[in-house]
Amino acid sequence: MRQFFLIASVLFAFVAAGCSSQRVDLPQSPVIILFENDVHCAVEGYPKMAALKEVYKGQTPYVATVSCGDFVQGDLIGAVSQGEYIVDIMNQVGYDIVTLGNHEFDYGIQQQKILIGKLQAATVCANFQNLTTGELEYAPYEMVSYGAVKIAFLGIATPATATSVSQKTFQDPQGNTIYSFLPDSFFTSIQRQIDAAREQGADYVVALSHLGDVSDGVNPTSVEFARKTKGVDVVLDGHSHSVIAGSMVQNVEGEPVLLASTGTKFENIGVLELSVNGDFSVVLVPGDSVQSDAGVQKFVEQIQRSAVEAGEYIVGESRVDLPHEDAQGNRLTRYMEMPLGNFCADAFRVMLGTDIGVVNGGGIRNGLVAGDITYNNLISVFPFNNSACVVSLTGQQLMDALEASVYIMPEPFGGFLQVSGLRFCVDISVNSPVEQDASGLFKDVPAGVQRRVSDVQVLDPASGKYIPLAPSREYTIGGITFLLRDSGDGGIFRNATLLHDNLGQDTEILSRYLQQELGGVIDSRYAAVEGRIIVR
Repeated sequence: MRQFFLIASVLFAFVAAGCSSQRVDLPQSPVIILFENDVHCAVEGYPKMAALKEVYKGQTPYVATVSCGDFVQGDLIGAVSQGEYIVDIMNQVGYDIVTLGNHEFDYGIQQQKILIGKLQAATVCANFQNLTTGELEYAPYEMVSYGAVKIAFLGIATPATATSVSQKTFQDPQGNTIYSFLPDSFFTSIQRQIDAAREQGADYVVALSHLGDVSDGVNPTSVEFARKTKGVDVVLDGHSHSVIAGSMVQNVEGEPVLLASTGTKFENIGVLELSVNGDFSVVLVPGDSVQSDAGVQKFVEQIQRSAVEAGEYIVGESRVDLPHEDAQGNRLTRYMEMPLGNFCADAFRVMLGTDIGVVNGGGIRNGLVAGDITYNNLISVFPFNNSACVVSLTGQQLMDALEASVYIMPEPFGGFLQVSGLRFCVDISVNSPVEQDASGLFKDVPAGVQRRVSDVQVLDPASGKYIPLAPSREYTIGGITFLLRDSGDGGIFRNATLLHDNLGQDTEILSRYLQQELGGVIDSRYAAVEGRIIVR
């Protein structure tokens, strides 16, 4: 194991001196901070984290284990327990400090509070404020002494959290927003907390941020945070799922700030070291190179078995059958509007707050029958564990995408779209004008040609009526990353602009829509199709 670390430090280490020239206290032994981000229920990595922790505890008395958020969501084991199984495992590992990712709020604000109350690690977040009290919900930082040296671990959540889950999450029963991630005062508010940590005696400040290094054009990134503040030595980052083995960013005073991120799902385990010389260095250890701690491994396996059993818990009921195929096994969702497709597409539109929701018919792999619905039933509908995202398209681009989705209709096609907030007509007597590139991906619909798709209308939420689609207007579309981000099913959305990524597991979107919006009951509104797709 130690031999591997020596090799890894040559390949992946980045070294940066501390940014304050005023420090006098240096550690008597190295301080090791093990870190991860965006685990998303990849629980097989926790025994590796535990093993690595034991290795370093044999080398120095100063070892900490921290998380940069997004740990309770991403797979069955999180969904069936609403995050509690993940907290149990993290407690078994012995985490010291965590900050909040946007997905820590996927199960609602009350469950989020229950999870953090159960978590034995300290939770820090310098920009999650209760507007009713005017106070931060959690301590902005945790001060930890390692001998004579004090390190302040500062927590930061992305302001995008406010729009990445249901708006009701941060509202009171009257619809008033009562929580904020301080987007308007982000840099000044957090700078005050950095200054406070320094005044309290922090020799070093390590930020546990869930900001991401990829800009969405609206919310601050970890790079911007490092550049626009002072007093932070290291930023350990999450949210973008980037692998950053160590890069240097100059802060507002021109001093170096070390930035690192491990990727996602224990692709790597980060090792941040503060040397006895007062210098920081970072190593990313590939997760598959670390042997698992036997005790934690056994605990995880027990939890996994419980999760499978717990998947049989009832999330709601259906009063109608929602088939995906006919008696002959023809998968109807691939070439015609289906009530099940409407239910799924509605879930994405409503829960992601977009103009339109879409589901590729080939991604619907099972139906729902009248009666109780378990979480495992929902997994059978969406078995591929896709993540949700939001993209934008102009009306013209949307019309082209619809054209591509019906290009071989009435023959079945996995990219045939079940839609929400949208309706249109298809004339299958018209030859498809869709052009594809050499690899078979959607290329274009030439101007001036006769189209199969016509009379495209978009639901106006204010009036509840459908209005004609505007070719030059930008529309937001919610669905899965496979279809919208990754050019799946022939690349029919390859021209889309990604706005928000990793917004929750597809089955969780269905579950939350059923429970939060439908009151746990799929009723007669989904007994028949609505004429969203009219075939002539």
